[in-house]
Amino acid sequence: MMRVLFVACVLLTTLSARSQCTEPSHNKVLLVGDSWAFFMGVDQTIDEVLARWGHSGYRYLTNLEIAENGAETDDFLEPDKQAEIADRLLSDPEITVVHLSIGGNDVLGDWHVSFSEARTDSLEQAVFQRLQQVVNFILGVRPDVHILWSGYMYPNFEEVIEDIAPLQTIHPFYGTWEDMGFPSFIQLNTLLNDFSAIVQAYTDTMERVSFVNATALMQHTFGQGEPLGVAPGGSYPPEEAPLPFGHVDYPSPMASMRDYGLTRDCFHLSPAGYRDMLDLHARKFYHKFLMDDQYLLSSGSNDGTITGGGTISPTLHLGSTEGEAHALVLTFPTSTMTSAWVGGASIFLRRDALAGEDPIGSTVDVKVKSGAFGTTFALEAEDLTDAPDASVTACRFGSTGSNGDWIRIDLPLEALPYLRQTGDTQFILSIPSAADGSVTYHDASDPELAPVLNLRFTDIITTTDQVPVHPNGTAFPNPTTGLIDLALPAEAMVLEVQVLDLTGRLLLHHTDDVRALDLSTLPTGQYVLHIRTNTGKTSQRVVKW
Repeated sequence: MMRVLFVACVLLTTLSARSQCTEPSHNKVLLVGDSWAFFMGVDQTIDEVLARWGHSGYRYLTNLEIAENGAETDDFLEPDKQAEIADRLLSDPEITVVHLSIGGNDVLGDWHVSFSEARTDSLEQAVFQRLQQVVNFILGVRPDVHILWSGYMYPNFEEVIEDIAPLQTIHPFYGTWEDMGFPSFIQLNTLLNDFSAIVQAYTDTMERVSFVNATALMQHTFGQGEPLGVAPGGSYPPEEAPLPFGHVDYPSPMASMRDYGLTRDCFHLSPAGYRDMLDLHARKFYHKFLMDDQYLLSSGSNDGTITGGGTISPTLHLGSTEGEAHALVLTFPTSTMTSAWVGGASIFLRRDALAGEDPIGSTVDVKVKSGAFGTTFALEAEDLTDAPDASVTACRFGSTGSNGDWIRIDLPLEALPYLRQTGDTQFILSIPSAADGSVTYHDASDPELAPVLNLRFTDIITTTDQVPVHPNGTAFPNPTTGLIDLALPAEAMVLEVQVLDLTGRLLLHHTDDVRALDLSTLPTGQYVLHIRTNTGKTSQRVVKW
């Protein structure tokens, strides 16, 4: 008896001809750890930052059992916590990342300034070994997930506590600082840097564990605006402290620490501080990791803007100025795609500046050309009047609120057949808005901030016991402009033919002995053809141009 295996690995999340742009939510990140994980959960930092990087459909998951204030590494080796983590991971296959924040309380809670170098090394190794055990447990439950160890920023005990003199001893963190022997900034920062280096050496060898080491990030993003309230004093501007270590004799600025009104925290960051930390994690890890099967960066040299009046600029503008529309041209090297079957695609753009009113709405008009608009890939005024292969309205997601935010433009079904391996693909983006305003997007000069084409591929595997058919497949020509023939054995009687889109929606249905199909009424795109005969079944993908 014939057996048919049909596997559609990726489904489109954006349909054409929708009256509204709706975005599904995804449970992607499991937040696990100590008080840093707790505060990131309270502040909803992961959701907020991922939305700012264009991944607005993704959500974090956590609870007070697996993100516990004051937790240490050995707590996550206990059965209750491990059972809760395992239950979360096994019940939700959409979780692809575990954001892990543990180890800080162990080091601060057990170290003292009187420790010798050997004893300090022994403490750090013991904490690291427990951290490894937690990582091994998570990967043992779900070998397919990726773990991002969050790391920590420099604390600020002395300045924060001295700021409430003469009431220092009532500060909630005074006892912690006292139990460590009142260490200096450089002693604490060196301890944190040494422990981070141990974890860094480990994650560098691990395929499914990452760490973004930036212990001085708060120094870098906040700067020391007011002179430090204790020795060594002095100040420095934002973005002056070099990463990852900055000024080891300075703490994280007091402005970056959590504000409780009467005093500041000594160890935990403010909501803005955690946003900065997750923003760096997004830049170095999340943004590209959350892409689908392959991502391509724009070529850069052929990107730019063409105005309605024919003016050409290498800067990426979208919108209009004084009534003159700006169309943004992007070129992506689709010749390097690893599969010819594109099941979904999105363009990501990072905002650098806004002039006038924000013109970005819920949709973007997109023209697609398999190859170059005009005569060459270079920007030309005639690009705007050259006929595209497809002209579509695409849904826009992500964030438009401020500079540094990313939008994501999900291309509809009709655009996908023109993303081909035979050459590069050009896009012309414009805004269906009368607003007088223009957004400048980041160009390809920095690969971490360059325009991105995110690709989802889809595969169909068919096994059949029926006799071989046409060497190019059951249906041909493929691709087709409309009419296709079904190459079937003469003795086979067709019982049923189905044509579905990539979401599984039935578009055409025949229950007679047809030998040809007419797809001319269907939009340009990719479809799945199911054929059932008295001798067996087969499935094939068909591209309609």
